[in-house]
Amino acid sequence: MSTFNIDIKITEARESIEMMSKEIFRTQGMIKAYQKLKDGGLKTIELPNDPDDVIFKELESTQEKPE
Repeated sequence: MSTFNIDIKITEARESIEMMSKEIFRTQGMIKAYQKLKDGGLKTIELPNDPDDVIFKELESTQEKPE
């Protein structure tokens, strides 16, 4: 017969709630930040190219192409 410790289950449930609460606070912070950007008139953000992409493009252009 299987058994489990009630105290451990209570602790696990509380830890789970704490982790979820932290994630909710992070998400709320992201929403506030994006809303402030929007309120400031920003609609899009230009992101620079990934530096790794540039390296691969340079390697492709400098390699000899077999014919």
